[in-house]
Amino acid sequence: MQVTRRNFIKGAGVAGAAMVVFGPVELRTLMTATANAGLAESWVASGCNGCVGWCPVNVRVVNGKAVKIKGNPNSKWTGGQLCPRGLLNLQILYDPDRVKAPLKRTNPLKGRDQDPGWVEISWDEALNTIAENLATLRDNGTPERFAIFRGRYDTLSADLLYGRLAKAYGTPNAISHSALCAETTKSGNWYAAGRYAYSAFDFEDTAYILSFGVAFLEAHRPTTGLLAAWAAARGRRPHRVKTVVVDPRYSVTAAKADEWIPINPGTDGALALGMAHVILTEGLWDRKFVGDFISSEHGFITGQEVDVAAWRDAYTAGLIDWWNIFLKDFTPAEAARNTGIPEETIVRLAEEFATSKPAVTLRGRGSEAWPGNGTYNSYAIFVLNGLVGSVEVKGGITHTPSVSYSPEPIALSQDEVAKTGTARPRIDEKGTVKFPQADVITNNAADNILKDYPYPIEVALGWWNNWAFSAPGCTRWEEALRRIPLVVHHTTHISEWSVYSDIVLPAKTYLEKWGAGNPAGGASFHAGATLFQPVVEPLYDTRSEAELALELGRKLGEFYPSVAKSFEGIGGRFGDTIEGYTKARMEAFWKPLPGGWDELRAKGTVNVGPYKPKWEFSTPSKKFEFFSGTLKELFEKKKVTEKDLETYRINARGDLVFVPHYESPVFIGEASKFPLVLISYKNALNQEGRSQNAPWAQEMYLAPLYGDGWTNFAEMNPATAQKYGISDGAMVYVESEVGRVRAKAKLSEGIHPEVVAMCFGQGHWAYGQSAKGKGANPNEITGVMYEHITGMAAYFNTRVKVYKA
Repeated sequence: MQVTRRNFIKGAGVAGAAMVVFGPVELRTLMTATANAGLAESWVASGCNGCVGWCPVNVRVVNGKAVKIKGNPNSKWTGGQLCPRGLLNLQILYDPDRVKAPLKRTNPLKGRDQDPGWVEISWDEALNTIAENLATLRDNGTPERFAIFRGRYDTLSADLLYGRLAKAYGTPNAISHSALCAETTKSGNWYAAGRYAYSAFDFEDTAYILSFGVAFLEAHRPTTGLLAAWAAARGRRPHRVKTVVVDPRYSVTAAKADEWIPINPGTDGALALGMAHVILTEGLWDRKFVGDFISSEHGFITGQEVDVAAWRDAYTAGLIDWWNIFLKDFTPAEAARNTGIPEETIVRLAEEFATSKPAVTLRGRGSEAWPGNGTYNSYAIFVLNGLVGSVEVKGGITHTPSVSYSPEPIALSQDEVAKTGTARPRIDEKGTVKFPQADVITNNAADNILKDYPYPIEVALGWWNNWAFSAPGCTRWEEALRRIPLVVHHTTHISEWSVYSDIVLPAKTYLEKWGAGNPAGGASFHAGATLFQPVVEPLYDTRSEAELALELGRKLGEFYPSVAKSFEGIGGRFGDTIEGYTKARMEAFWKPLPGGWDELRAKGTVNVGPYKPKWEFSTPSKKFEFFSGTLKELFEKKKVTEKDLETYRINARGDLVFVPHYESPVFIGEASKFPLVLISYKNALNQEGRSQNAPWAQEMYLAPLYGDGWTNFAEMNPATAQKYGISDGAMVYVESEVGRVRAKAKLSEGIHPEVVAMCFGQGHWAYGQSAKGKGANPNEITGVMYEHITGMAAYFNTRVKVYKA
């Protein structure tokens, strides 16, 4: 059936799902299923893998076909709701463009203009080919030349394929997509509270939300939980929560907020620091949490140092150091000069935030995915919560309850080859002084593959990843993949990454597999675990990522006893299948239930919590730190030098490095030649570009703000467009030092005059009939830089110019 705007709207909701999937005749039958005793109907619980929220879902299945999907009412952390991207799972499941069987490349030439010449092969042939190549590397004593590239995942599949298989085989190069996501978000938490983790926010009980560079109603983890908690906070409180959004772009979240504050790109930290200055000089800090002067004759006065002896800390440390080193001179007037926000607005925001107890700040990619200053933006925004006593309290910034799975039934086994291989340096340079705190430096792997540093990669296995599309400077990945002799891609669709692969393995969708996940971050005091289970029989000859790990482990086990030992008995007493493994790992959750495993399968989720806030911190001082002893210890351990700070693009020296301070944003491109800043953002329908072959996502892509879909735009302020002679709807080039893309101009007062905004997700040159050739990919013209401390790829570092096409 041809999907048009008209029949899409007419067929919205469940009807639209069935019309797209089945067609009008069968639709009428399915829609009357409840009244027709001849049809089998059930609701099956499972999970959504669209982000790291891993939300529980319920799926209506009629005659073996999934026809509706909704949130699971048993989940406290999602409020029984489901975000828009979760609804796309039906179209992803039934997408006719899915890979249906293993494919082998017959054309040795690789490139966008090359037909791979795919031919179908069996799973046995595919796995044998992979295992034989891996065996050659291992027998040569070079298992590290095998790289695993992890994209979207669930917890259990990551444990098997990303963890166990890599370690048993002997490669250190298990590279995740995390540093293309939000690693710098963790740094503010780590500097101040000692936890290198995502934060949670108690939206339901807060009075004031101040969001820096994060469209939390559209594209922040966990999206469903944030949507549900924010709606509850707005609707049920006597005085609804006030929401202020700080962003160069007027987002859907900003449209729903009480106030939008357009800010100069990359200067979010300056606003937070200016507010901190006001909170201290006006005496608005929370004395119970922060501490106080020993007598009323002392205070914070602009430009004047404070005697440390005049102050007594409570649950914090380093405030006086912070004031004396930096904050005493960083006035709201200075913040205004950097941010473009009026001084009186900065003062008002500080006063509102400090007196609207409890209040909470959010931080995200827009404020943090910057080279040099991103990590300090994160720190400055995070410590505002500490100043007003909103850390580890009801309505403040917290942590999600710990979710603990049962241990794996068998221990990992490593022979000497595996031990030696996993101890070798990684291709992303994790563990080096260049990236001192990074768990992974995803985008750096491409550069080092191209340089054969520290050694060549000869076999690569990617799963549910597409960094040849989603990474800044994504075309580098095309060149890197071309260099690797054997590239294997486990995916649902032929993506940009797949086009450069030698073997493509068809993946199960979220609704066809076993697995489990728990939310990263949160919006309430609750968390939990989601059970993924098949809601329908697999449509094609597919495997889940966990099944791939198990089958490849068995193949390699034919050559190496230690690998065999790592997978024999993986399901314990429940059997060596992924269902058995899932049951074993989830035993801690289903065993206490009266109905055991069957009850968990019926409910689909278990709740954990509520989290109990406590003023205990994992910092050197065991307090909330305004002077980061955590960061200082790291730099001393790594022996960070001034030359290293130059590499990090950090201008501060001495103790200034260890306190929240302002670093100017760093850009690729001279302002005189490239006068505008490129801002690429995500919307509510984007699953890292994987959802763009879903007609629903395309139709509604930019509808909330612009009433349009099936493309993205070069979004500009009308005054900026007039300056360059560009009219609304005109085709333009957006060009940087890296390259240029062609897009349609969209004029909006909601775009900062110094910005060009482009929604990420469009611009595919592969992936399927609905995705290919729609709009432009801003990552193709984004320069490659990093926030070096965490390894996060910089997405907001590129200057551009715009001109008529």
